[in-house]
Amino acid sequence: MTREKMRRTITACVCAATVLFIFLLCYLIYQWITLSNQNKKIKDLKSDIKYYEQLNNGDEASLEYYLSDFGMYEAALKLGFRESQGD
Repeated sequence: MTREKMRRTITACVCAATVLFIFLLCYLIYQWITLSNQNKKIKDLKSDIKYYEQLNNGDEASLEYYLSDFGMYEAALKLGFRESQGD
């Protein structure tokens, strides 16, 4: 091989390696951005889960109340039912 051919070959290899490096770097940056977005979504969903769990805990007390006899009686009165007078 002559020097000129050797030089062209080395230049082509360096260019190919540079393009590959830039492509891999761009892909890595894309993955970091995607990972960051997914972590933010996970964080938001975990906060939503905590909120709904707290909301649910309050409703469990209400459910127990409305399943009791007095709770059913009060709900019936709110819906317009009247107590019979023993006619």
